[in-house]
Amino acid sequence: MAKRTDKLGRQLQKDLGEILDSAAQQLLNGTLVTVLDVEVTPDLGLAKVYLSFFQSTDKQADLETLRNHLPQIRHYLAGKLKNQVRKIPELMLFIDDTIDQAEHMENLLRQLREKKD
Repeated sequence: MAKRTDKLGRQLQKDLGEILDSAAQQLLNGTLVTVLDVEVTPDLGLAKVYLSFFQSTDKQADLETLRNHLPQIRHYLAGKLKNQVRKIPELMLFIDDTIDQAEHMENLLRQLREKKD
């Protein structure tokens, strides 16, 4: 069963990436949205979507904008997946801040190296 959830997760990641890229151009004024990961529950009824926002002044506000448009996003997703699944999973959107954390750690290490020299 895990194979099915993984396959659907990869397909959702690809399709949502295209949909959210288009939506971001219209709704988020130049913010780039990347779908980093999608976790699908074993019953295929829920998909947790982890997003990264680039060139964003307020990531939380951008996330809320996308959450407010989830019915439309899910509708476009249904058009892409109509022949692959019986039921389109509910979507939950989250901010994935691992890139921000890595950048922060890199800055801290750089500061330590500069103090050492």
